[in-house]
Amino acid sequence: MQISSAQPVFKLELNHKVTPGIVTIAKFDGTHACLTACAGYDKIIIHHPHGSMVSGRAQRSQAHGEVSELNLSQAVIALAAGPLKPDAARDMLLIGSPSQILAYDVHENTDLFFRDAPDGVNVITVDNFGKYDEPLAFVGGNSSVQALNWQGNEIFWNVVGGKVSAMITFDFDKDGENELLVGCEDSYIRVLKNNQFIVEIPETGPILCLSPVTEVRFSYGLANGTIGIYEEGIRLWRVKSKQNALALQWSGETLACCWNNGRVDWRDGTSGRVLRRVQMRTSAAAMLLADYRSVGAPDLVCVSDKGEVMGYPPYQENTGFSTAKTLPSEEDRQAITELFNKKQALLMELQHYEANAASSVFSLDEDERPSTAMPTNTRLQVAVNASPEDQCLELTISTNNDTIVRAALVLAEGIFETGETLARHPHPAQLRSILQISLKPPRDVPVDVHIKALVGYSGSEQFHIFELTKQLPRFSMYTKALPSSVCTKSDSVVSFRITERVQRICIWINQNFLLDEEVELQNEEMKELHLRLFCLRDQSLLDMEFGADGNVKFYTTDIRLAGNLIQSLAVFLNLSDLQSVAQFPETEKKLRIEMDMASQVGEIRSRLAAETAERAQLITALLPAAQDAASYDLKEMLSRYKEVIMLNEELLTGCHIRRATQEQAVTSLKSLHTILQHAARLRVGKYSKAVVAASRKAVKEDNIEALIKILQVGDSA
Repeated sequence: MQISSAQPVFKLELNHKVTPGIVTIAKFDGTHACLTACAGYDKIIIHHPHGSMVSGRAQRSQAHGEVSELNLSQAVIALAAGPLKPDAARDMLLIGSPSQILAYDVHENTDLFFRDAPDGVNVITVDNFGKYDEPLAFVGGNSSVQALNWQGNEIFWNVVGGKVSAMITFDFDKDGENELLVGCEDSYIRVLKNNQFIVEIPETGPILCLSPVTEVRFSYGLANGTIGIYEEGIRLWRVKSKQNALALQWSGETLACCWNNGRVDWRDGTSGRVLRRVQMRTSAAAMLLADYRSVGAPDLVCVSDKGEVMGYPPYQENTGFSTAKTLPSEEDRQAITELFNKKQALLMELQHYEANAASSVFSLDEDERPSTAMPTNTRLQVAVNASPEDQCLELTISTNNDTIVRAALVLAEGIFETGETLARHPHPAQLRSILQISLKPPRDVPVDVHIKALVGYSGSEQFHIFELTKQLPRFSMYTKALPSSVCTKSDSVVSFRITERVQRICIWINQNFLLDEEVELQNEEMKELHLRLFCLRDQSLLDMEFGADGNVKFYTTDIRLAGNLIQSLAVFLNLSDLQSVAQFPETEKKLRIEMDMASQVGEIRSRLAAETAERAQLITALLPAAQDAASYDLKEMLSRYKEVIMLNEELLTGCHIRRATQEQAVTSLKSLHTILQHAARLRVGKYSKAVVAASRKAVKEDNIEALIKILQVGDSA
């Protein structure tokens, strides 16, 4: 299939290098669009093509007359813009550094707010959210998400399971109010509504980018090269590339994807098929959708890391790019190609059927058996069983007769370390009618396993392809423990109360666990259930007790597993709110350690900041004294300069210490926030939301005892 190209409607050079991913387009005066990007460690450039010169702290660039430069004292990690100030129709610029965030009014040359971000700043976005009347600035850190108003006040805060790498606002549940979609490096897309996560979508790799498509669809890109589209939480399609997607935008009637090597694809929104493609001369830095020509329609603005900017008009299905000359009858050629491929496949299949029909009666001698022979009653059977000895799941593929399984291709998300596909082709001397493959799901998420097997006789030259799909339940890595296992229960337990028949609990267990035999009640009068399971992943034990009075207890040392069980059970039973009492001694001990570490790091950072300021003042005082001494006493001048050099070396040493301390602080906060997230997942609904709010207050007050109580009972009161 031949893919057409396109010509840009405008093209310009910034004459500055651009940092990939740190680019935005804003209307700082409320009318004219200006491209704003990070052009180095601590420098921001603003391109103003319509004559609206940026004044104030920004200086005109000597390399380009339409570019202004804004120099900062810290590294630029993230950029965003939006109408954050309620009484102003113009956009405000938000600048994220490793530990601080600045909201700057470029047009008025004033700061809206400047505040610390101890958990770091990775992603910033500005938009409306929920029932809030004014736009909010959302800041994604290393393990948290917080929302700020135009004055810098914190509106809400929540913890996530990993570093935030992408955020968009999107009406996910179609209630007329925007939710916040958060993509993290832990391979989850989470939906935040009213400061609690209502949906978690597991993916196969860290999330790199998110983008709204239509009112019901959004697109995503992963670190393993996968891009795709979701509609109401259900994935419509996905494709995979060797490159990583830098940005996704819905342009016209297609999904535009900008890859990090500078390639830009326009793909069909329903199938992912490539319609148009262009290649920039260098690697890509950003792709944004904006009316940069002020013509009333947004263009696709592509920026390279060398400062080259190109704009493409929206793609239309019938006319293609209105300003580009597309190849004639492109759709017809594509249709002919597809039909020709289908014709060849059908002809080949027909030849195989004719060969089988001609050899319906053949000799039992294997030497006289046709190469395409296959009994008509051949069936492929698939089973999955636990293998405690190998600490994995055994996927068994077999046939129902004397045919053999020559090879098998297994496609599953997030199971195999080397990718999503595993090919198993035994040596010809080891071919049998049974083929076994080991599966080790690293996470407790449901997985669809797609199997394609080549089946035939051992001497066949051509094989038949059988395709099957087997679904692994969420807790497939847990099997019934042997009777000889230790009877002592773990001292880590979470308990709660529900009002539900034990028969329903049995249905939940059978649907979410992969057991050799389904859990059934011995008689209808039974009101309680006890189940001991063994984890194939880490050889730990899980005890589940469902009492006749509605009390439920999960005994496990893994607080993450306890939260996953509670969340799964709450969804199955349709529980909107659920309170629990937890006791996890190891987690409480770790929580104390992380809180102590965070407190110590905070004290060290304050002391280092004071010492740095003191040395900087001394240098400021010594330099003029050294310059004055040059006119009357050279020895005095040399002495002053030596002191300046020594103080400068001390400043550099302190800078390295502060950097190491900052990394340590980020690591401690990430571990702390992970524990708090697990504590919140032990509850459901308003009780989970209360845990987050109380935890935030306790962390600010450095109250470790309150945090322990929150972990145990869900409320510090």
